[in-house]
Amino acid sequence: MNSFTNRVRKNLRSLKGWAEKYPCDAFRVYDRDIPEFAVSVDYYAGALVIYRYFNRQFEERDELHFVAVLDGLKEVFGVGSEQIFVKERARQKGLSQYQRVDSTEQRRQVQEGPLRFIVNLSDYLDTGLFLDHRSSRQWVRENSARKRVLNLFCYTGAVSAHAISGGADSVVSVDLSATYLDWAAENFALNGFDASRHPLIRADVLRWLEELPDSIKFDLIFLDPPSFSNSKKMDGTFDVQRDHEWLIDICMSHLNPQGVLFFSNNLRSFKLSDKVTNQSAVQDITRRTLPPDFRNELIHRAWLLTHKQGGGT
Repeated sequence: MNSFTNRVRKNLRSLKGWAEKYPCDAFRVYDRDIPEFAVSVDYYAGALVIYRYFNRQFEERDELHFVAVLDGLKEVFGVGSEQIFVKERARQKGLSQYQRVDSTEQRRQVQEGPLRFIVNLSDYLDTGLFLDHRSSRQWVRENSARKRVLNLFCYTGAVSAHAISGGADSVVSVDLSATYLDWAAENFALNGFDASRHPLIRADVLRWLEELPDSIKFDLIFLDPPSFSNSKKMDGTFDVQRDHEWLIDICMSHLNPQGVLFFSNNLRSFKLSDKVTNQSAVQDITRRTLPPDFRNELIHRAWLLTHKQGGGT
């Protein structure tokens, strides 16, 4: 038994009670805890997804250590190779993390609190459910009752589903990808939600916001944009550091006086501009949104923004 196997067993012991209580059956079991085993491992209802990272000390990955990772996971979880999916984590450009890399359709359902979601373990770099935002989705569910919610860059609609589950009056979800909006519709149907009450809109989020009438307001806006995008379907490029002032400003213009904007991103070097903090009441809630299965505290940053003359949640 190697040190990697020991660490995974230790992590599982500490997470078991939490996962059963939550409940959830999709969570991270190893997060580059040991330098020589430079991988992250996510558990999805009996299957495993391994993300491999370049070790900065070497030009090539250490294959011997990776063999130990595979053997250790098979031993701890009692799974075969067909239940282990390996993905390469390199620096992403634009929306490359969302591009199809396979077509074997290895899909399954996972539980997260009172909801279930469809994940695809084989065909994309990401599975359709960002595990590091589990606590963010829980916050949305707990703060959506009787509210009009807007979910921008909605991906597969997990945040929207939590808002509906939390009693939102209506949820508007916007994304550029027809693939992910279809996936979101599946997630809605899986949980018995009426999609006719909660529109899924295919649009360039930036242009859609620009064209949104000033009179349309929301009580809760969830904004988790990509760090960078140069999609051919978009007009120009988007850089979250460069463009977040404008993006937050236009979102705030569509926020009711007592409304809340939940803003997050995963750019490690990101700095919220002084203009944003001067114009709005800002609360850094990053620590509150970091789930217990993630060792890397830089996985994302999160803030709540409210109008200065109004109140927050």
